Amino acid sequence: DFHAVLDVGLHNLYGPTEASVDVTFFECVPSRDAVSVPIGRPVWNTGMYVLDGILRPVPVGAVGELFIAGVQLARGYLNRPGLTAERFVANPFGAPGSRMYRTGDLARWNAEGVLEYLGRTDHQVKIRGFRIELGEIESVLAAHPDLAGVAVVAREDQPGMTRLVAYVVPAAGRAPDAADLRGFLGASLPEYMVPAAFVTLDSLPLSPNGKLDRRALPAPEFGAVGGAGYVAPRTETERTLVAIWSEVLRVKQVGVEDSFFELGGDSILSIQVASRARQAGLGLMPRDLFRHPTVAALALSAAETAPMVVAEQGPVSGTTPLTPIQRWLFETNPVRPEHFDQSVWVELAEGLSEQALRTAFEAVVAHHDALRMRFQYLDGAWQQHNAPVGPAEPLERQDLSDLDRADQDAAIRTVAAQLSAGFDLAAGPLLKAALFDLGTERRPVLFVAVHHLVVDGVSWRILLEDLERAYQQVVSGEVVDLGAKTTSFRQWALRLAEHVAAGGFDAELDYWTGVGRRCDPVLPLDKHGANPRASTRTVTMGLDAEQTRALLQEVPGVYRTQVNDVLLAALGLVLSDWTGRDRVLIDLEGHGREELFDDVDLSRTVGWFTTLFPVALEVPADSDPGRLLKSVKEQLRAVPRRGFGYGPLRYLTASGLADQQQSQVIFNYLGQFELPASGEGLFRAMPADMDLGNAAAEDGRAYVLDVAGWVEQGRMLFTWSYSELLHRRSTIDALAQNLRAALAEIVEHCADPAAGGRTPSDFPLARLDQPTVDRLVGDGRSVQD
Repeated sequence: DFHAVLDVGLHNLYGPTEASVDVTFFECVPSRDAVSVPIGRPVWNTGMYVLDGILRPVPVGAVGELFIAGVQLARGYLNRPGLTAERFVANPFGAPGSRMYRTGDLARWNAEGVLEYLGRTDHQVKIRGFRIELGEIESVLAAHPDLAGVAVVAREDQPGMTRLVAYVVPAAGRAPDAADLRGFLGASLPEYMVPAAFVTLDSLPLSPNGKLDRRALPAPEFGAVGGAGYVAPRTETERTLVAIWSEVLRVKQVGVEDSFFELGGDSILSIQVASRARQAGLGLMPRDLFRHPTVAALALSAAETAPMVVAEQGPVSGTTPLTPIQRWLFETNPVRPEHFDQSVWVELAEGLSEQALRTAFEAVVAHHDALRMRFQYLDGAWQQHNAPVGPAEPLERQDLSDLDRADQDAAIRTVAAQLSAGFDLAAGPLLKAALFDLGTERRPVLFVAVHHLVVDGVSWRILLEDLERAYQQVVSGEVVDLGAKTTSFRQWALRLAEHVAAGGFDAELDYWTGVGRRCDPVLPLDKHGANPRASTRTVTMGLDAEQTRALLQEVPGVYRTQVNDVLLAALGLVLSDWTGRDRVLIDLEGHGREELFDDVDLSRTVGWFTTLFPVALEVPADSDPGRLLKSVKEQLRAVPRRGFGYGPLRYLTASGLADQQQSQVIFNYLGQFELPASGEGLFRAMPADMDLGNAAAEDGRAYVLDVAGWVEQGRMLFTWSYSELLHRRSTIDALAQNLRAALAEIVEHCADPAAGGRTPSDFPLARLDQPTVDRLVGDGRSVQD
């Protein structure tokens, strides 16, 4: 346009005040076809460098910070030595004593040896853990032939949720739609640099001096414009699933194209999602989330899902085979197996109805048949029987309102210890609860203890949800209705025994026979004593809320891993460094609710389903976090059926696996645990010292180290249980700190693309036929693998 009006030369000159007047020049010619004007080449006696964060030259085409060297540099800032030292730095490319000026501008060299200006470094932002140069996105977007103006900003219109928004001015008529612009950017930029929303404007707002006024850019309507970061639900099924995901994952906004596992989902949470979806009338199973990890895909598959499993709805009773994990308990705790429970503390709402709570407990025990299991030692073996529904009063009340706070706390601990120690496996009950009245100054506290033979981590979520639901129904004058039952624990145990007898796991025997031979399981010891349960001590370590959020919602997407993979990678590295071995033997716990049979649904079934299996984990020597994650992920995917077959072969057949050397360390990830309707209904808070997952027994300890992890109140926590007769606390403290450091390093690595983290756009896409997908998912993999 300039040359069409004036027949004179036009030059673009660039130069900050700190380097005299101009340090680069570019001659604009009419024939040049470009959407932006470069700042050109350096003038005489001037050096221009485009450098990375540690002052290394970046390749041609790569973005870096622009530095200036030469005789025209200012001496510094008057009376501001700190700022001078920050901006005027030593020049590694010049004579000794020479300096460079750090401009704070982003630039790159093009193929013609000309500098292109791309914006300011103070426009660098961090989204989902990735450092992003807004100027680089603007430069690419400005090259779109149908756009006359562009601006990209990072907005936090919702607290804690920062997203990229692109503002575009069409060159003529309507601007390209968001899908077209997204595809245009995706051809040159990684997925995390593609804006979540695109907003079309007639013109970009300018300040009085003619520069872009970023504060005047309007907020986008994400639900209306869509985007790579958020696509709103469009059907009733999608809306139902979005609401369920948001509640289970504790994520405020869920888009229908978001990945369940990249939002922090795991196998335990998949059970909760499937359970709530089925309650809403959608015939989904936990495996469907592995096959269809987005709401959009899951909603489409719901119409094709097989009809819901029909389970016996009346009270279940009768002889029940012991499952592998139950046999493990009786084998490892032969003296006092009745002393092996799990417990939870919960603060309740003020003014609660004690009678309504009693009625709710009775309804829960009647509904969940496994809570009525009974165990007897007859003819040299333990036997299990599901008792019919009978009188049940599991709740006792303790009035501590006249005591001061210290005495109240002491009394609570005393009563809790008595309840945990008082289980009668033959007569029951195996669920006991105490309601503590603490007066008007403190909320009432509920303590619930259940013998581990009939409960696990998933069961606790079901029990607390149903207790809340039953209580609210009673106080509202309604008949208690906990919904349809899923397959009973008794029916599952019978089907499993039949499957084992029919040779259903025989093909895995060679694999499991070889695991124990692959490494030395012995751990270093500080002392050489016994390992009784009474000698158990614990060390608790946790990540902060931001690290936890990144670990759950950002890291899995970078290397297509699940949270369990990441935790085990870090633990394997810590144990490898400690033992000095590149292969460590670890026993892993899983939720065990595997979908072996199409006519079995365990998503709302209470019982102890835990799987326990060994993994000989090889830790690559001197590996970076990325290589470590990929290696561990591949090793875990090689385990048949997520380790489910080991227990049946070990405890229900004469396989000889019992004679193999056993691991001395066990790891269990309990997942994310939050109270249902916390802060609104019956439950108000879960004290920090809640005891879920730490069973108490009086026999010898089965392991030298017991490591458990879970997410509570937004933080990833780990407990390291050890014997003070075998290890000093300082040793375990060091291991716990090393695990935290290893996880922090993984989080940091995955947040920095330059460190080797890879995003989905780095991987070529290939289409698999449905039989192949079904086989892979059936082997314990997810679609994202």
